[in-house]
Amino acid sequence: MRNLRLPVIGFIAPSGSGKTTLLRKLVPILMDRGLRVGYLKHAHHTFELDVPGKDSYEIRAAGAEQVLLASHKRWALQSEQGDGGDDPSLAKMLQRFDADRLDLILVEGFKHATYPRIEVYRTTLGKPPLYPEEPNIIAVVTDRDLSGADHPVQLSVEDPETIADFVQDYIATRTPDGEEARTDLVRHYRWLRRYGCNGSHSGTASVRSGKTFWITPTGACADTLEADDLIACPVDGPDPEGASWDAPLHRQVYREQPQATAVLHSHGPYSVASSFAGQDFRPVDFGGQSCFERVPVLLVEYEDYLEQAPEAVAKVLANHRIAMVRGHGVYAWGETLNLAYKWTCSLELSAKTYVIAGQAANVGSA
Repeated sequence: MRNLRLPVIGFIAPSGSGKTTLLRKLVPILMDRGLRVGYLKHAHHTFELDVPGKDSYEIRAAGAEQVLLASHKRWALQSEQGDGGDDPSLAKMLQRFDADRLDLILVEGFKHATYPRIEVYRTTLGKPPLYPEEPNIIAVVTDRDLSGADHPVQLSVEDPETIADFVQDYIATRTPDGEEARTDLVRHYRWLRRYGCNGSHSGTASVRSGKTFWITPTGACADTLEADDLIACPVDGPDPEGASWDAPLHRQVYREQPQATAVLHSHGPYSVASSFAGQDFRPVDFGGQSCFERVPVLLVEYEDYLEQAPEAVAKVLANHRIAMVRGHGVYAWGETLNLAYKWTCSLELSAKTYVIAGQAANVGSA
């Protein structure tokens, strides 16, 4: 599973342990924290997604190998297995997901595949735990303290918030494949340009993998940038030739914020315009307030920027997901690259709403 773009965590336990009940509590918590979650379950029997008598059901029963059901709310593709009834491959099933729309996939089943799992162990079932014989178990969710010292991380079944913390920490420390991480960085850097948060040659973006982070080079053009153009920088310095002049700032953020795996610097026009007020930005729209109560705005003189900005911005981002430097744009970090992108776009939309609301108020009072 090492080549997957997305982190995958499985949940295993005997029937009756409460895996699904736990997941029903865990998924909303992760989503409230900004993670987009996918779910994959291995079924041990034939199952139906359709209703006998419906056209789509009858056509599939008549021999159609694939049937797609679609409405304005959802769609589902049913595909007949043509491999003689063998169990589906976890790797193949994971490839069915739209990776661009997810940050994490949670899995039930596929016990013969090799991938990280969390065991749900209830002593009341009277069965032995699985972790002593299962090396891929990274944590145990249990209703009682585990005996001895030789066991994985122990989590309480009554504390889904702490379980969510563990999942997020796992995502933050997961080391992505180098080529995969660089390709994803270029994709998001182009999106910032495409959707108006950067000009053709403005902003910087970086992604961390272990003790190295890749950053856009000096003079990078979002329209032509390729993964091979990115510059590898050690988190412990110094910067190699060609790295963005903003590399020291990105490095300092990674040092101050261990959970960060990505840092984005953007110049959204509404965000920059809002920063000139010289005070912290407080969203007035519901969407903005649901993302951040306030966004710190730092004052760094242009002539002192290269010297003072790295420490000043990193210090603020140690306690905030996003911040602005007056007249110089936005810095955001995330446990994933897509989360940093989410905070950036959310702020730009909120700032745009703020500016337009101010203009509307002036017109109304004229």
